[in-house]
Amino acid sequence: MYSLPTSCMILFFIFYRFHQILCASSEKEIGRCDALFQCGDVTAGFPFSGRNRPEVCGHPLLRLHCINNITSLIISNQEFYVLKINKTSNTLTLARPDLLGSFCSSTFTKVTLPTEIFELSPTYKSVNVFYLCDPFLSYPSSSKCPEIGPISLSEKPEYNNTCRESFTVNLPTSFLPEEKKLNMTHLESTLREGFEVKVNIDENACQECLSSHAFCGFDQTFPSGVKCGPLYPQDAEDIRRRCSASFSCGDQKDLMYPFWIPGREDCGHPDFKLECNASFAELTISSVKFRILEMNYSSRVIRLSRSDYISNICPLNPVSAPFEENVIPFAPDTEMLTIYYDCRTELTQSVSTYVGEISCHDDVRSYYVTRNLSSPLLSGVRGLINDFKGICRRNVSIPASRPALDTLERTPTPDNLKKALEEGFDLAFNEDCSLCMVSGGACGYTQISSRFVCYCDGWVHTNICDHLFWEPPLLKNSVNSN
Repeated sequence: MYSLPTSCMILFFIFYRFHQILCASSEKEIGRCDALFQCGDVTAGFPFSGRNRPEVCGHPLLRLHCINNITSLIISNQEFYVLKINKTSNTLTLARPDLLGSFCSSTFTKVTLPTEIFELSPTYKSVNVFYLCDPFLSYPSSSKCPEIGPISLSEKPEYNNTCRESFTVNLPTSFLPEEKKLNMTHLESTLREGFEVKVNIDENACQECLSSHAFCGFDQTFPSGVKCGPLYPQDAEDIRRRCSASFSCGDQKDLMYPFWIPGREDCGHPDFKLECNASFAELTISSVKFRILEMNYSSRVIRLSRSDYISNICPLNPVSAPFEENVIPFAPDTEMLTIYYDCRTELTQSVSTYVGEISCHDDVRSYYVTRNLSSPLLSGVRGLINDFKGICRRNVSIPASRPALDTLERTPTPDNLKKALEEGFDLAFNEDCSLCMVSGGACGYTQISSRFVCYCDGWVHTNICDHLFWEPPLLKNSVNSN
């Protein structure tokens, strides 16, 4: 636990509360499974969970995420955008975000949909994409990518002997790839429209559950996979006691909001669930793992690093991961380091203090930029950075601390880049949680309205506990002393 100067906090609370006291609510707002997931144009109930639906309310493979009003789903460690959910037909329209831009610049990753729950709709088919093929042979339905050479589409696995790699994409049955030359523009526009899968979950058992005024959850130990439970979880006072206590995970102790582990779902934000290994604690954001390096409430330090960049500046298939700054913002000294991989050019000399070069492969160059891409300090090399976007196969933005980046700018070596990535980046404390804890409450999250809540002596408030503001100790003592 941490403490702040009492007089400062009391005075701050008085003015803060003056604007909010009329709208403060003491209504209990405890998450429940009859709430719906809502994000942009997507609305979902059972068998999905996510946001305002606790994990117990849906199938473990059907946890939805919402970032910038875009709904997504992690399937086999690959992120998919959920473009549409059709409750009547139990179908999803999915699209891989890494295949929504230029196809040649995409991440060619093999992904298998779990057949026990997902079934490709009859109006779609799986098509093989072959690449790293023999450049001296000709292939039907083929095109040439600048970096990897010829690629070819086929519904049959007939090029396995002459092409080193392949993966599959799901396309409408009306898409005919067996033409002489592949129409890349048509392929890219078709991929952007996504594909449809059926979700194989027994809805009848859920309907029986709802008719008994209970909630539908999922449990693999039940024959149908559906379990019925009481509509409301434990009362707010039980949750307050549980969320007031910190917890341990891996090598980290005294962890609290927004992080959580099973059994503490009400004590943390849904997107900050931790995985506890023997020697470290990790969370996954948009399929990217982040490791907690330090969390100390007394010194107000939260430091994370990307797990795939620990001891490795050239990980396999790196991607950017948007961070939920509205839940836990970056600290003032955290900036974005951008790395451009597999570039089709080589700089003859150093062009800027903020641009450096690394080598991940013998025959290609990669570059990094140590400032936020919108920084005016990059005005002199803006054209070069814009060129990177076109001549480099992929780029990844990674949070890093400003002091570590300053060291890298002064001494641009691979070791200093590695240290900047390993040392991670700092986060600021959630302001709502700070206010809640100082007012005597416990930080949590309500699934029913998808927002932070403060658990206070059996009641749930939207921000802080009321009792400090009716009898502030500082003001009460001042009155008695007169």
